[in-house]
Amino acid sequence: MANKSGGKRIKGIIYCVLSFILSLIFFTLSYSIVLEVTLFNKSFYLENMNAVSYFADKKNEIVRSLTDLGYASGLDEEFFKGVVDEVSLNELTQQYLDNYFDGKGTEIDTTDFQQTFTKALDKYIADNNITVSDASSRNYMTKRAMSIYRNSLEIPLFSAISAYFLKIKFALPFVIGGCIILIALIIILFVKTTEWKHRALKYTYYATAGSFLSVMVVPAYVLLSKGAAKINLTSRALYHTFVQCSNSIMIALLICALLLGVISLALAVQHHNMKKKVSES
Repeated sequence: MANKSGGKRIKGIIYCVLSFILSLIFFTLSYSIVLEVTLFNKSFYLENMNAVSYFADKKNEIVRSLTDLGYASGLDEEFFKGVVDEVSLNELTQQYLDNYFDGKGTEIDTTDFQQTFTKALDKYIADNNITVSDASSRNYMTKRAMSIYRNSLEIPLFSAISAYFLKIKFALPFVIGGCIILIALIIILFVKTTEWKHRALKYTYYATAGSFLSVMVVPAYVLLSKGAAKINLTSRALYHTFVQCSNSIMIALLICALLLGVISLALAVQHHNMKKKVSES
């Protein structure tokens, strides 16, 4: 009798450990899925950029920087507004994201901008009868304008994580697939190794309840504390995009947490009903 009781206790401990492991796998699966559809999905960035008028803000930032550059040469702001447009910024950003996600680096092609800027500058000089005594100053302005344009379109975070980005992106589908397989195996193990099926439900809802709480912690804290809004970025366009992306990720995590909570509640109710039937019989 004592051996039987001890065996049940050991079996219960094993189930609790498996339930904890299952909770960790649900947690990993939730975050992996969210990362797959957000940070490692290039359309996610474009959608959030459009949501906060990124390209309009970015155009204004570039025009202001170019205007400061042109003050010494007497170029007015209207000149620079004519050489920067939102359509080109959108196209270059899409190309930038395509190259980054394809592992082709983060170089931004400023050839079209250089041609547009050079033609506009030549026309401005001719229309205003300006005499250019030193060609080197004109060349310097063109190079500085290209540099400002290129640097303004770069996303600093991409350069910082470029060494790991593609590796993580490649690994995520395998992590998601592995998590799904492990979840299935552990649940099958619960079902096959216990005489009372309601116990399998009990340990499964323990796992989903634990993962519900753990997945919810970070997004709840970030959203309630408005942590993303406290970051300091000099670019208004990048700041609003970062906050928008961060909030979108946190909301996606909350949705995953709520889904786990609903599953946990459904399993708990089913466990209670099955246990009640067993007790009555």
